[in-house]
Amino acid sequence: MKINKSTEQAIFVLIMLALQKEHKPVKSQVLSQILQVSDSYLKKILMKLSKAGLIDASASKQGGYRLKRSIEEISLADVLLALEGETSQPHFAHLGAIVFDDKEHVREGEEKIAQALDQGIDSYYRSLSTFPLVELLHEEAYKLGAIDWENQTK
Repeated sequence: MKINKSTEQAIFVLIMLALQKEHKPVKSQVLSQILQVSDSYLKKILMKLSKAGLIDASASKQGGYRLKRSIEEISLADVLLALEGETSQPHFAHLGAIVFDDKEHVREGEEKIAQALDQGIDSYYRSLSTFPLVELLHEEAYKLGAIDWENQTK
């Protein structure tokens, strides 16, 4: 499985915010500079994280982004759901109805496939919800914040 760039960037944004010294807000420009991505692209990710309730945004001179929930409470599933949203039902092209005459049997087969996919997705997210992002950090580094990211860009 390949992790997409947006997911990886979202994970690192959350980690960076958790490590921010005294948990002060971090500006998007600082985050984008350190992650080496465009600020406009990163703002799309930040908006999704904010909409999902994982971060807060403050628009002021001293503002920026900060965690809304503790890094201990944010799981890998939370990140994926924030970026991808809830998964929807599979969309069938109904090829079986073209190939086979027994339409009822084809419909039942599609229902079985949809059910299996739903169970797999549920299992996937349940498993990812057991992995909090705090597992990626040293406790002493995130409790009060160990890094002033703005100083890292100077």
